[in-house]
Amino acid sequence: MSSRASGGALAACLITAAIIGFAGGAYIGTQTGNASSGSNDSAGENGSAAPDDDQADGDGGDAGGTEPTDDASSDAGLTLALDDPAQAEVTPGDCVNVHGALNPPVAKVKVQLQRSVEGGDWEQFPSIGPWTTNENGEFGGFACSQREGVNALRVVRSDDESVVSDPIEVTIG
Repeated sequence: MSSRASGGALAACLITAAIIGFAGGAYIGTQTGNASSGSNDSAGENGSAAPDDDQADGDGGDAGGTEPTDDASSDAGLTLALDDPAQAEVTPGDCVNVHGALNPPVAKVKVQLQRSVEGGDWEQFPSIGPWTTNENGEFGGFACSQREGVNALRVVRSDDESVVSDPIEVTIG
């Protein structure tokens, strides 16, 4: 029997190390996001976060199939609205579906979801990247939160923070 490791054994060890490294990095990355926000907020792509974490996801690919409604009114700038007005009151952990548009329409513009809980300071919605507008200037996604109380949500244009939507309110609790 040879005392040298085979190429297959070496490859298996490297693959295992890579998997452990990626998993560990993902875990540490989500923990770092929690420390900076001072809460138990985190998010995952496509709803992969734990049910007790805040999360949001979406992109410009599907803006809910509807135009922004009057509750997010503006002739120029950004709009934001709930897909379903009944989602203005939800229980902790429930998700709300939102959509909006950039007017005039521009594709591939990044917008960032922000929130203010109970009239507090505006903060980036934890651990999510920006949403991107489609060719019609529309975007959409969802946001889930455990933060009870009145959560005001708005979107801000990533490359020009002076372009901000009117806030919408969601009561959690």
